[in-house]
Amino acid sequence: MSPYPMAATPSAAVEGILANRGHASALAHKDRWSCHAAANKARVVFQVSRLWCDANPKTGVLIAAGPSLKASLPELRALDRGAHEIVCVDMALKFLLDNGVTPDYVICADASEEIARTLVPAPPEVALLLNVVVHPDTAKDWAGDIFWFCMMSNYIDKEAGDWMQRDHQKKSGVSSFLVPGGNVSSLGVSFLGSVRAVAKILLYGHDFCWTDDAEFYAGGVQQDLAEQRVKTEADAGTVLTMTDNRGNPVKTTGSLLAFSSWYSDIARTMPGLLESRTPTTILSLGGN
Repeated sequence: MSPYPMAATPSAAVEGILANRGHASALAHKDRWSCHAAANKARVVFQVSRLWCDANPKTGVLIAAGPSLKASLPELRALDRGAHEIVCVDMALKFLLDNGVTPDYVICADASEEIARTLVPAPPEVALLLNVVVHPDTAKDWAGDIFWFCMMSNYIDKEAGDWMQRDHQKKSGVSSFLVPGGNVSSLGVSFLGSVRAVAKILLYGHDFCWTDDAEFYAGGVQQDLAEQRVKTEADAGTVLTMTDNRGNPVKTTGSLLAFSSWYSDIARTMPGLLESRTPTTILSLGGN
């Protein structure tokens, strides 16, 4: 029997923990994010807006780092690259490259040095989408093009009397924005659906759950970060159990449940945009 409580949606207590965590994180890191944005200004050559399309006949492919990604590798390798644009999150990059899948774009939004190390060397045809608040040493030796953006987080810095994203814009000189839904992959939805103007986005590796702690991320990559995340969530009481789309018991967290709910909302408000190709998931897209 699982030591974690069953849940289909985050409880009010878990939602409170998540909200307090988000506010505490913004308060603790806002000055560092501002400094990073200023430091990265000299690095900016291209902005994400440079990639804008008025129309795009290709299908978007958005790859997160859920453990089921391993099972999707044959399908990903078989994609017609002339008909698909592949975007992956930073945590999935090494696993994909090691297994013969080269994305068109990689997204990195986190300001920590720990996440920065997930950006392993990639071929020069792989473009990087970088949040202006990333650590200034992030991807210093990246071979391909880098396109910068500000994240529209909608936090007000009461001390500065301004929106946080506005501060990042002014410090970095970057006027391109992507709208997040809580996790880095959601920025891929914003990028593919708005900037790249695709009509369909196929979701791979969007498990929002796991069974084996050693496989929290696809292929067991960044095991130390996985262990730290699981411990943090367990200590906070936000690790939960539920059944996946196959009826099997899995572990999830309050934040992962909240992220999956955002995708469900997008599927409801923008019918047909998202299609799950993730074989094991708690995500429901209303018929997909």
